[in-house]
Amino acid sequence: MSEFRQVKELRIPTFASTEHATEWASHLNVEQHTALVKAQLALNDSAVAEPNLQRKVTLATQSQLMREAAEAFALT
Repeated sequence: MSEFRQVKELRIPTFASTEHATEWASHLNVEQHTALVKAQLALNDSAVAEPNLQRKVTLATQSQLMREAAEAFALT
């Protein structure tokens, strides 16, 4: 499987906690980390634009957990 295909098939779970996010990110390669960062930025933009408060909070929480996962990867 090519590296591009691995990134294309990256499935980011709905994180339940910081621990879950950081554990999941510990298994990423550089290309997957880049895809995670791009997805986190897109999710953050969606949260900012979301008019429904409950949905905004849910999106922002997942974005934050994804950001923590990306930062944990950078420390490894």
